[in-house]
Order: sequence, then C-alpha cells, then structure tokens
Amino acid sequence: MTEASRKTTILKYASGTVGVCVNKTPAGDFYYFYDDTSPPTLLSSFNSRGVGFVNFAGGRNAPRFSSTAKAGVISDEEGGTVERFDWEPKRPSARFGISKPAKLVLNSSLTFHVVDKHDLRMQFRGERGYHEFQVGAPNSARSGTYLDRITSKSLTGHVTIKLSNYTTLRDQQTLLADNPAAANMRKAQANGWVLPRASRAACELVPLTDPDLKDNVDGQNARIADLKAFRTSVGRNVATLKTTLRETAKDANSSIDLGTTIRERPLGVPSSVYKRALPPPPLPEIVRNTQLMSFKNSAKSDQLLVVCCSDRGAGECRVAEKELAKSQRKLLADLKRTGVSEDQHPYKLALCDCSKQPDPIAKRYNFNVYPCYIMFYGGKLAFIGDKFMGFSTAREEFEKEIARCTGKAKKNIFLPDDFRFLEPTARNTSFKDV
Repeated sequence: MTEASRKTTILKYASGTVGVCVNKTPAGDFYYFYDDTSPPTLLSSFNSRGVGFVNFAGGRNAPRFSSTAKAGVISDEEGGTVERFDWEPKRPSARFGISKPAKLVLNSSLTFHVVDKHDLRMQFRGERGYHEFQVGAPNSARSGTYLDRITSKSLTGHVTIKLSNYTTLRDQQTLLADNPAAANMRKAQANGWVLPRASRAACELVPLTDPDLKDNVDGQNARIADLKAFRTSVGRNVATLKTTLRETAKDANSSIDLGTTIRERPLGVPSSVYKRALPPPPLPEIVRNTQLMSFKNSAKSDQLLVVCCSDRGAGECRVAEKELAKSQRKLLADLKRTGVSEDQHPYKLALCDCSKQPDPIAKRYNFNVYPCYIMFYGGKLAFIGDKFMGFSTAREEFEKEIARCTGKAKKNIFLPDDFRFLEPTARNTSFKDV
C-alpha cells in the first residue's frame, strides 16, 4: 500500500509494516528505510546530498556502510573497516572511488548498491512491486565538474564519463512534435512525399555550376591522388629527390650534402615502445590486530615472523605497505627460483590491520605511532620499532634488520616477554642490543 501526500511518501511491506518513507522538504529529499519488524527498525537513512548510513539487519545498529560528502566506509559485523575510499581525488594521480561496485543485501526486500558518489541505489520490493531509489549526490554541473563523473580510465589517457541526464530518441521526437517549424515535415510524411533517388554514378555526373567550388573540388581530388601515390618508405623516392636537389644546386652554384639531407629509411613507429603497466605487487597475509597474538603462536618455531602494524589510513602507512608488497614480491621470486615452500623460508611477512580502535597491540607494547614493525621468532619478541638498524626506514635496511634479528634469535637473544615502551613518543625507535 502506498500513502502519498504533498510532502511524504510511504511504501509498505507485504505484511503491512512500513518499509520506506520519503520526506520532501525545501532543503531536499530525505530517505528512511526500515526492517520488516514490529515495531519497524531503521536500517538506512540518506539526505539529498548522498550523506547517510546503512546498518546491519536484525536490530544491530553497527554501520555496514557510511557515506559523507568526501568519503565512504564499508565495515564488517565486528566494526572493522573492510574498505575506506574517497569520493573525490585529493591530488590528480590519487586513487578515488570504491575498488569495485558493492551489493549489500539488507533483507529479502531491501538491497543496496554502491557504485560511485552519484550512484547509490536502494532497491525495495513491497506489496506494490519493485521500486528503486537513487540516494546518491546529485550529478549536475552545479555539484561538480566532469572529473566527478569519471567511471574508468585507460593507459592511453581515455576516460569514460557517466552522463545521467541525456536526451533519448523519444525525447527528441517529443521536442520535434512541439516545434512549430516541424509542421511542413509532418505534412510531407503524411502525404508520403519523397525525393527522387539517384544512383552513385548519376550523382557523380551532375555538373558543378559554381566555378569556385569546381576549382576547390579539383584541387582536393589532385591531393587525394598524390596521397594514394605516396609510399611509406622515403627510400623508394630518393632517386627522384636527389635529381631535383642536384639541379637546384647547379642553378644556385652551391653544394648540398645529399647524404645528410636525405636519409634512406622507412617511416613508422615501432609498436614495442608501448609497454604494458606492471601489476601492483601483492600484499602479504593480512591479520587483524585482535588475532595477531594467536597468529604468531601458530607460526613455525624456526621461522622469523615479520609483522607490519598499519592503521591503513595514514600516508606513511600507505608508503610502508607499498614497500612491504615489494619485499613480498621479492620473497615470492626467491621461492619460485629455489623451489622451496613458504614454510621453509627463513622469514615470513604479514600485515596487521590496526584500523580497529582501540588497538590491543598498541596497548600491549605502549606505542601510538604507525607503521610499527614487530618481529617474532618461536613466539618470542625479537624486534619492535619503526626504524631499522637504528636510523632508517628504507627497504634495504629493513632486509638487513631481518637478517640481524634472525641471527640474534638463533643465539637466543630476545626482548623481555613483558616489554613495553616507557611512554608513547612522537617517533618510536628500535631497541638497543640486549
């Protein structure tokens, strides 16, 4: 059943429970979507600018999707961040938008689709059939530029732009029908008047009466004939060009170095200059900060476990993740070259997702700076800090620190089990030899 007034529209489930409520105000439309429960439970709400949230069904108020004017977040049932993305690029080369369209099924009647900032759709199936609501930000020139409508990019520089307000053939026919100048066309169509058809040969025999137009056409035809006779290799016409230059040199009583003036080589651009972009290096295994302790206990006793703790948001963490991915690609190349398994390698890399706060790892070791690197050997703490070899964050020093900690661990030199930094500082440093 649908109840509609001047400002409010309500859609109900087949059970009679309110499912959708749309309020039209001078400030814009406000959308409210409810679960099929008694009393109704609010599942989602959006304003006219695409700002809102989507909760999990079943009475859980944990946000499943949140959208602001600048960014969006998709979360899991435990409150952890699955993906965070910016709606608009912070710099020209920055990545923005969701990595791939998401489909969130709230219940048997409500489904939410996330494509981009301007395409957030809620689908509702009630007692009156199927309805779809576009709750994203308005996609118009007043709300942004064409850069906001880019849906994909190619290596050649081409972009695909989504246009929401385009004119269809039916719209053009409607505008034509309302145009007074189209009366003659409608009369010709009603009477079946048509122009006499002529073959291509007959069209070519029609003489040109305008002399200026005839000269222009003759000149264009001559250029076309020259282009057809042109050959892609300059060397095939070198003899003619050299003869012409010699005659010109004799008339001018000058000397021309024909060897440097004309180069006998074919024209063309080799296709090998276009190289395909390399795929991004893979990230190592990702574990949550709540599972790191159990994860390190399950590691092999004779293998160094290297963990990078990242909050997945700060600029330094993104740089550290890229460097960790390069180290992971090098590790996989070593495994492929030597033919050994990952368990037989001297060390193993992992990425700890510390975006969920409060962070139990930071609380355990008393640090507040990300990224922070922790190394375990046989379940014991061998290293913790954000600097390698005491001063650097480079990948080369990172690999040297791994070799150094492996050697110290084999000599049974570890940090205390209850190790904690004395107090959180702006920049943590690696421990000294113990």
